[in-house]
Amino acid sequence: MRVYYLNLKKIKRKAILAGLFLLVAFLLTMVLWREPLTPATGKHSGIIYKVKTDKKVCALTFDIGWGDKVPGPVLDVLKQYDVKSTFFLAGPWAARYPNIARRIAREGHEIGSHGNRHINYSEYPEDTIKEEISKAHADILEATGKAPHLIRTPNGDWNAKVVNAINSAGYTAVQWSVDSLDWKDPGVQAIVKRVLDLVHPGAVILMHASDSADQTPAALPAVIRGLKEKGYTPVTVSELLKYGRGVAE
Repeated sequence: MRVYYLNLKKIKRKAILAGLFLLVAFLLTMVLWREPLTPATGKHSGIIYKVKTDKKVCALTFDIGWGDKVPGPVLDVLKQYDVKSTFFLAGPWAARYPNIARRIAREGHEIGSHGNRHINYSEYPEDTIKEEISKAHADILEATGKAPHLIRTPNGDWNAKVVNAINSAGYTAVQWSVDSLDWKDPGVQAIVKRVLDLVHPGAVILMHASDSADQTPAALPAVIRGLKEKGYTPVTVSELLKYGRGVAE
């Protein structure tokens, strides 16, 4: 009876260990199976953060999703300094302010998309993401006469599902390697210093031309002068890509 009891204890112990092993394996499988939300500073081959180059070139980029007060002064500064930039336009904004959108295109700036609604794409199914991209595409094309092929997602939010939807829609996702933080209104000098301190060859610089970033027009002249004094040539994103391979941060 003692031997039988000991054997029973061993069998129970083995059964418990086997059960724990299966539970751990199941939980690990669930974690690996679940698609993680990739942060905006992560790496993904389908997203451009910067360009690998030794040349002192950088792309000044502007997101616009709201208002008609800031875009004009930003365009005035760019024209004054003969700089071409990439503008990521929200579809509804382009539809509401087609005259400004047309001016951006007419003055030789590159037109990109900033999507339709200002939502986190990663929280929606792929079909919804494609619909958002398609709606914005139609509005931007109607307003500017230009068919965008670059997109910066609202809030810079993405994961693998979002990138797949973007690519299947014929777009390339563009993030940034230098954030001016102009949308926080930290002060003109703070914006200028941050850009000039962080700029590097092949940088994609994030700025805004929405009315929520009302310090941008005042900061932009010093940003452009500072970049040129450091030997940098500001170009559009597509021009920047001619200097090297687009890479993640």
